[in-house]
Amino acid sequence: MQSYDKALFNVQVIRKHFFKDKVYQLYLFADELVMTDDLTKTPKYNLKTNLTTTIKWICENKRIVAFEFSYNGRLKEVYGQKLNLLKEMLAGKVFFSPVSTFYQFHMEIGSGMTGSVYRCISTENSEEYFAIKKVDKMKITQNDGAIPQLIHELSLLNQLQHPSIVKLKETYVDQQNYYIVMEYINGKTLYTELQSRNYGLSVNESIKIMKELLEAIIYIHNKGIMHRDINPLNIMKAETVKLIDFGLARKVRNQLIFPSSGTPGYMAPEIINFNKDKPYDEKADIYSLGCVLFKLLTGENLFTTKQSKQTIYQSNKQGVFELKKQLQHPECNSNKMDQLFILLPYMLESNPQSRLNAKVCLTILEEIETNNLQVERLIKKILIRKQLAFNTSEDYQQDKKSDEKSQKGKFRQSIDALSKRSLDEISVFTKNVMLQNQQRVILPQKKQP
Repeated sequence: MQSYDKALFNVQVIRKHFFKDKVYQLYLFADELVMTDDLTKTPKYNLKTNLTTTIKWICENKRIVAFEFSYNGRLKEVYGQKLNLLKEMLAGKVFFSPVSTFYQFHMEIGSGMTGSVYRCISTENSEEYFAIKKVDKMKITQNDGAIPQLIHELSLLNQLQHPSIVKLKETYVDQQNYYIVMEYINGKTLYTELQSRNYGLSVNESIKIMKELLEAIIYIHNKGIMHRDINPLNIMKAETVKLIDFGLARKVRNQLIFPSSGTPGYMAPEIINFNKDKPYDEKADIYSLGCVLFKLLTGENLFTTKQSKQTIYQSNKQGVFELKKQLQHPECNSNKMDQLFILLPYMLESNPQSRLNAKVCLTILEEIETNNLQVERLIKKILIRKQLAFNTSEDYQQDKKSDEKSQKGKFRQSIDALSKRSLDEISVFTKNVMLQNQQRVILPQKKQP
């Protein structure tokens, strides 16, 4: 039982009964919500604050007056004050219902295989827009593992708070659909933006976008998360760029679920050539970002779409490409463009061990932004330092192993010495016993009367 003084929130609530109402104290903790009428006893009600729980809110005059939940197969209704605050604290952690109480659907702004995305307004504030992804339960259940995948995506998104990552607000559910409420981004995908730019974006605009993306990637990598599907369709361009669609995101140590995931033409070779004996890590995202940077600077795909999808996939799998500037680009021969094309091969390195990480890429971009013309020298210096650090670490490990081997050797010598000493002592003891036996006088036995 948790300590009640560690609760994040508490409020008095009432369960209405026919003869007499029952008063409880509600406590919200990080992983559960409990209600008790006696602090010395086990709580009467205990709800996990995760996506296995659904709470239905009951409103009067746009104010929440009660909530309903299922407990041991029966519906329970609870009334109380400050329930709006409770709803805010549970947002994104559990499923709510009904969505129509809090949002009005205005227009469809996108669609996919399992549902559509709508622009909606809050019933509490008609000037506040949100994007709601409506996921059809019937369609999603046709794909094995799709529902756990959706739950995983929502759980990951709920952990993330960054200016360049789309914010999850709330999650709703009814008999037919899941509803994922997110911030509304007044912009368009990078894919759509690039369709209207024949030769790519300006150098400065490309650097700005990449810096914002890298800051988001550094943030998720520090949390041990990799996106695994970075491509122009999953990047929204507004005042700042926003990374969206974390459906394939995974903890770095949990990649065995859908291991070969991503969009052909933007996948790291180690993902396409997945081998459980050679697990990949967050550097797979850097390869995808390299593909995006090339698209920004040229308006073209790294693995050209003039070929069949199979050829694109195979070229992507082998990491075979040609880095050619867009000759029609107004800044084709600028110093910054030259430096960016020096950076690209280090992001698109087939060997992930030789590929730059997100922090180094961001440092290099900042140098290019300030017109540093010695980017290649800087990258090589960083790589040399990294190699030296690796070698030092390797030498340390080798020295450590040598010391351990030496200690083991000394220990073995000590054991051998003790063993030899023991054997020598046993030998001396045996000789003494034999000598004593030789010296013993055996007296004739007397006959018993």
